[in-house]
Amino acid sequence: MNETSTAFEKIGTDRYLQDHWLRRLLAGIIDSIIIMIVTGIIDIFITLPILLPGDPFFFRSFDLLQGLLFFLYAAFLELTWGTTIGKQIMNLKVTTTDARMPTFDRTLIRDISKIHRLLWLIDTVVGMATTGDPHQKISDRFAGTTVVSTIERCMILRTPSLPPQPSPPP
Repeated sequence: MNETSTAFEKIGTDRYLQDHWLRRLLAGIIDSIIIMIVTGIIDIFITLPILLPGDPFFFRSFDLLQGLLFFLYAAFLELTWGTTIGKQIMNLKVTTTDARMPTFDRTLIRDISKIHRLLWLIDTVVGMATTGDPHQKISDRFAGTTVVSTIERCMILRTPSLPPQPSPPP
């Protein structure tokens, strides 16, 4: 793999890279929805008794709790199973760059950006905008991890089919 170009330079023409990042995005959305539901339930029980009308504490604590839970959820599941629920649904798995299960320290490093949505976005964009493996976000590079497909040739994006060729004359 040519590691002198960025993911942004390759993604326009590489259908497999497009598919990889689309599946990572969908996995992230699925995991975020799971965490938002859990956080909402916890936050309501914690803050409802002390919530005053118009008190912004509810929304600040929701973001803080959501980021912390997302970080712990991703780190725990990736350490124990190598995948989160969203990644499992999208047929993705976290491994080290030498195809081993990630260790405790590696999962903490790769998932630390999930503490806040903006950090997670920056982590992903910087990874895609810098040279190296176009499948890695920047924290994956620091941790020596990557996200790989668990099944061969899984494509959400279909490759365009060739137009039918005319039959040769008889």
